[in-house]
Amino acid sequence: MSIALIDCERIETLVGQLITLERDLRSLSLDRRQEVAGQVDSIRTRLLSLLADLLSAEDDETRRAAAYGLSKLEDPKCVPLLVDALSDPDEGVRVWAVEGLSSCESPAALLPLMRALCDESAYVYYSACNALKAMGRDELWPLIEDKLSATDAIVRRRAVKLVGDMGEDRALPELIALARDLDRGVRYEAVEALSKIGDPLAFDTLAASLEDDSRDVRIAAIQALRLMGDARAVEPIVAICIENEDLRIPALQALREIAGDEGVALVVRALGKTHEIAKTTADQVMGIIGKSHTEVVS
Repeated sequence: MSIALIDCERIETLVGQLITLERDLRSLSLDRRQEVAGQVDSIRTRLLSLLADLLSAEDDETRRAAAYGLSKLEDPKCVPLLVDALSDPDEGVRVWAVEGLSSCESPAALLPLMRALCDESAYVYYSACNALKAMGRDELWPLIEDKLSATDAIVRRRAVKLVGDMGEDRALPELIALARDLDRGVRYEAVEALSKIGDPLAFDTLAASLEDDSRDVRIAAIQALRLMGDARAVEPIVAICIENEDLRIPALQALREIAGDEGVALVVRALGKTHEIAKTTADQVMGIIGKSHTEVVS
């Protein structure tokens, strides 16, 4: 067993013992609690100092264990250490730093968590996203609004997804604009966010997205219109059912939600007629080809 692994186990044990002591402290009588509280606080202070030292260790496992320990302490004093840990080269350290900032419930954690939203690691990003969703919307909105106009497409994409997950209707104007973004990932997340917010003002934007260059965006727009249930969506969705075989199944499912089985039956019937027209026209074209071939031979 490596030294790093032993340190990890020791840290986990120490944190667990401290948490147990603090829980047991609450069950003591007031006099006894006052007598013991100082000793428990001293243990917490020494453990915090130990974890701070271990955050500068050379090996990743030890720093990871230190960040884990700090995340479990749920102490505002850990915030500066966890903020520094967000710059650690190890992904695991940064994940635990985000978890710790989330559990501290300190206003000072808000900006660092927004920074972590842009982390190159998907794990760090998802942890930051989940932490931010639990924050107060009024405090968070100005920071997200700034990210929606970031020059980096990945940052815009992640900010759009966050406002969609939060159902932040204040972002409606920005989302409508971002549904026409140059980056297809941003456009997809914007359509998804508009779907989650469900504001009828987004209808025209969602209908326009049915003609997006990206298949993923077009499918997302179909699903958004299905959830919106707006009768105005019938015409463009019927057009997709008839003209676009690749998107026919999700379009028919959306039409069933909006217009019921009778509406779907009408489209199926129209598709049958379309096939008949195509066959008749093809036979006519073949006749022209055959006639031209006969004339050339003659």
